[in-house]
Amino acid sequence: MKKLLAVLALALVLVMSFSTTVSAAALHVDPNPMITVPYATPNVDGNIGGASEGYSAAADLSDVTCGHYWAHNPMSSQANLYYAYDSEGFYFAAQVTEGLPAIDMAGVDVTGLNQFNYSTGTDDLDLQEGTGDNWYGWNGDVMGIMFDPFGGFLAEGFGGGADKSAWYMIGLFEGDQVRIHKSQTSTNGEITDKCKASGKKTAAGWEFEVMIPWDMIIADTDDCSMGFVSFDKETLVKEGTYIRVGAMYHDRFFDVEQGGLGTWGRYIVVPATLADGTPGPGGVGENIASYGIEITLGAKPDDDGGNNGGNGDNGGNGGNNGGNNNGNGTGTNSGNGTGTNSGTNTNNNKNPNKGSTTGSNAAQTLDMGIVVALGALATSGLGIAVSKKRR
Repeated sequence: MKKLLAVLALALVLVMSFSTTVSAAALHVDPNPMITVPYATPNVDGNIGGASEGYSAAADLSDVTCGHYWAHNPMSSQANLYYAYDSEGFYFAAQVTEGLPAIDMAGVDVTGLNQFNYSTGTDDLDLQEGTGDNWYGWNGDVMGIMFDPFGGFLAEGFGGGADKSAWYMIGLFEGDQVRIHKSQTSTNGEITDKCKASGKKTAAGWEFEVMIPWDMIIADTDDCSMGFVSFDKETLVKEGTYIRVGAMYHDRFFDVEQGGLGTWGRYIVVPATLADGTPGPGGVGENIASYGIEITLGAKPDDDGGNNGGNGDNGGNGGNNGGNNNGNGTGTNSGNGTGTNSGTNTNNNKNPNKGSTTGSNAAQTLDMGIVVALGALATSGLGIAVSKKRR
């Protein structure tokens, strides 16, 4: 009992000591709304045409949607993220603004200290301790996108810190050359030649467009889930498909003291709350559970009601067929079905990664440091064992 009281007393001292630096905003975000992704084939030329090219409404990556809780420094960048899809692949575009006003936790104005930085090679700044694994791809500013199709990873119990889906990490090199690196899979490495990619430096920062093939996304999802989340292209690439999307900005700056590039911070769009009720910024940012953008695939341009009824896809699954369509594409089905078949394949001979380590060498802010410290102290004092179980 005395040991428990001592632990709790130490926890109280920590809270009181850091009370002036804890910000309520760090455990609150305003999440992005659900985004419908149009069926379109944008011209991947580095000039983002927005809706005129068929892209979706923009998702926001900023202090408002990330909470800047998981970083070395306050967030001084913002990005508009756009999506589209066709039968070949998933299109992702971003317009990134750097050098926005920022005040650090000590009250120091750091505005302008962080600007856009080209990559010059593979990442050598944030390799994983012990393994040397390259998670972030490049040594300049990097934008990452991740997928959880149908929410299948969460449904299959993948939620621990060691559970990852594939990361597609995008960087810009001199000469406006966009390159893409894949990590967290068994086939990690540069994948630029398997995708489409273009981009450029802008007055405000940088922008890019990429297309990642569906076949790659499907194979990587199966790989990272050890076969638990498995589906074919026909199941995935159709109107109404729900996908949880992760967005991460790994922000670099020129460190005058070191005379080279350093990591300013890592910013990840999170949901308002996680599945277990934890505030979004209170989780592990890189975790599958923290993916904070939700999308659904929109209708193909020629997918009128008759076609959907004839194909027996969306309208039939959603229950809007009416039972009269003869399958010849001339029915009156509205095609607004919202069937929920996830297409996941459960194999009871395999288990998700049960590790609880985050595997990250990035510093947390004081806000999250306190949360983690208190959790560890409380767990130690009460003798509670915490483990992730596959549902």
